[in-house]
Amino acid sequence: MTMQKPSDINQLVGRFLDLQEQWEDKPEQFDWPALRVLATAGAHAYNEGNGPSFQILSVDGMRHGEFHLRFLEYSLEAGFEPFKLVQAGPGRPLVEVFAHESLANAAIENPWSAKMLACLQEYARVHAGAMPEEAAVS
Repeated sequence: MTMQKPSDINQLVGRFLDLQEQWEDKPEQFDWPALRVLATAGAHAYNEGNGPSFQILSVDGMRHGEFHLRFLEYSLEAGFEPFKLVQAGPGRPLVEVFAHESLANAAIENPWSAKMLACLQEYARVHAGAMPEEAAVS
């Protein structure tokens, strides 16, 4: 696995936060294509095993809105594999890289999180076998 420089992941996260701020300030004027470009770059970095999961750094623990749903949709369109499991370390078990449980908990109270969860569930249905049993969300 090639490790991406931490500064590269930091740049992705920084750009994400800049775009999120722009969306919060003027959602009606937001540049959705810029978010698509960022989601595509993040999906490729993640799928190539480059560093930590940019998606988790961007989505986990956030108060989700349309911005986050579109980010997830664009990421999936770009080939992001949301049910990927990775080795936690030498001799350690496989773990989820995307925090499905956290998203499921957020979906209880937030309709945008619920839409994101439904998006992932639809992805799993379409890509049969993509969701490992231990990553199943209710």
